[in-house]
Amino acid sequence: MEARAMENLDYYFDSDNRSIYQRMESSYLKSINVNQSYWTESQIDTRTKIGDQTLWNDYYGNLPIYKNKHFFFNRVKRVCSMITGHQRKNRKSTIVVPVEADDEKASSQNSKLLFHTMKGADFDEIHSDCFDKGTVTTGLAFSYLWMDYSKDPICGDPRLDCVSATSMLVDPQFRKKDCSDANFLWYRRMLSPQALKAIIPVDMHEYLEHISKSGARDGKFNQMAEAYNYSLTELLSYDEYWYKDFRDATFLIDPQAGLSREWTGSKEEMRDFLSYFPHVRVKKYQVPTVKLAISVQGKPIYDGPNPLKIDRYPFTPYLGYYEPDIPDYAWRVSGVVRNLRDSQFLYNRRKITELDILESQVNSGMKYKPSSLVDPEDAYKKGQGKGIAMRLEADMNDVQEIQPPSIPPSMMQMSEMLGREIMEISGVNEELLGSANDDKAGVLAMLRQSAGVTTLQGLFDNADFAQKNTGEIMLEVIQKNFTKGKIQRILNEEPIPEFEHKAFLNYDIRVEEGVNTTTQRQVAFAQMLQLHEMGIPIPPEFLLAEATVQNKDKLIEAIQQQQQQQQQAEQMKQQVEMALVQAQMKDLEAKSIANQGLGVERLSRVEENRLLAEERRTQAIENIEEAKLAKMKMLRELEDMDLNKIQRLLQIANEIKINQDVEGVEGVQEVADSATQVSPIR
Repeated sequence: MEARAMENLDYYFDSDNRSIYQRMESSYLKSINVNQSYWTESQIDTRTKIGDQTLWNDYYGNLPIYKNKHFFFNRVKRVCSMITGHQRKNRKSTIVVPVEADDEKASSQNSKLLFHTMKGADFDEIHSDCFDKGTVTTGLAFSYLWMDYSKDPICGDPRLDCVSATSMLVDPQFRKKDCSDANFLWYRRMLSPQALKAIIPVDMHEYLEHISKSGARDGKFNQMAEAYNYSLTELLSYDEYWYKDFRDATFLIDPQAGLSREWTGSKEEMRDFLSYFPHVRVKKYQVPTVKLAISVQGKPIYDGPNPLKIDRYPFTPYLGYYEPDIPDYAWRVSGVVRNLRDSQFLYNRRKITELDILESQVNSGMKYKPSSLVDPEDAYKKGQGKGIAMRLEADMNDVQEIQPPSIPPSMMQMSEMLGREIMEISGVNEELLGSANDDKAGVLAMLRQSAGVTTLQGLFDNADFAQKNTGEIMLEVIQKNFTKGKIQRILNEEPIPEFEHKAFLNYDIRVEEGVNTTTQRQVAFAQMLQLHEMGIPIPPEFLLAEATVQNKDKLIEAIQQQQQQQQQAEQMKQQVEMALVQAQMKDLEAKSIANQGLGVERLSRVEENRLLAEERRTQAIENIEEAKLAKMKMLRELEDMDLNKIQRLLQIANEIKINQDVEGVEGVQEVADSATQVSPIR
């Protein structure tokens, strides 16, 4: 807590008021034994992971150490680094979704606020540190949320810290993964007087001058790193004791709708509200909450409501393998390292033994007769090119080198087997470590890697649960402490009315796999880019507005110029196409007019052809009549001729008649054809 966070709190120091002190001492005495056992095991886990060479003699007894040297062949850290590296590589995002109402704007604004505050609190790094320190190594660590008022003395800025389990005294009766059912959580820090003055109010600074500076000599939290350095006597113990209690709450109950909600406004606002809704009833209840007691060097200086204005612990536990039904608290919570300690010890012991054997193979010693050497010390010489001086009367067989026994291959295979045993127990395979040297296909290797991650899925699920719990605490702190002005400054838009009247709807926190970026614009850009790739037509202006690239103004200017050039070229192309289309239309219109004139002309010639056909038909008929008249004249002339001449004239007349009939028919047919023939109009 910062000093401004507690300026309005009711600080006190009354030596006669021992209630909170007695409660803290009672909690310590009831839980120190089980917590101490877990602290011891967690220290062994941590020292195993980092490769502490003195660990084995402290907890496992003396090892066969060659030449008084300590060797440690750490294979556990590689496994832990793989698991934490996978988590860091696959970090997830936290979003807010509505539960009671389908209000996308409210959930969107809450998501933006949560994103802003969690990035400001460096949540990703704290989350990974807690996962490494707690879930993987010791099995338990905590993320601690507090308010920093150094830059914003009105609302404060939420911050997060990674707290080791050795700095926490936990109620061993808790069973839920979020520690919400724990009766208390005790957090200790060792701070200098200057750091304490930045935390407590100014009127308490004089009190610090009279506190005994004895460091961590009270015997509590003896597994903390500061407890081992007794020379740091200038440090003062600063304890935050969070415990479950009850508070009075006023609820508004709507009997018609069957709804109820806690009233957080003033009495005047309540009277105004009831004047508009007279059917609403007001009732007071006792609701569970979490209170805080603060002590410095064992002296309580504050006991009262939660400064964060929430009814829950500001701590989020990061659990590894959690079995709440085990009575032994030291083994109820464990990390990945806990089950690898014995394999690492055996592997280290085996390697040291092998080194001892290999070193002894170089020089196994000499067997000799004492009277055969000029200098008996020559038998102990080592190194290359050593010489041994023998007496003249000595035989060459009096001095012989001792042949060492051969090393069986099974001894080396035992080390390899113990090394593989560490990976088998941890659930990590060669594919996850990137050290597979077989000729398996790529698809099969991916399946084996996925199977290796499956064995660790419980750890990642616990990390997701912790992320969800931290997001819920962060969102509740934002809703209870941030003002409308700060909300508007963060969102750069008008906030929803809930931030003004504090009557928030219920929201749910979800941890989803997605793009984990550093700013809100990067998140929006990634989401819009994904939608654009799916085929949704998103204008380039929106993508450029959310893109976080260097020299974006120059990029936007260049793109705009390019778009203008493309638009000008497109306009010119459209103008040319329009001119061509207009020319084609005019040509078609001209052809249409010409065809119409030709049609009118051909229609006028139809009547002329009909009249001409009539004239020709009349002329043909006149020609036939004239032919008949000529025939009759000729017959009369033949009456005066003799028979032979008559026969000859008849023959001639018949021939003439036949010729005339043929010519008359042809003439009539020609006239008919000319009268009926009309040219078609195109």
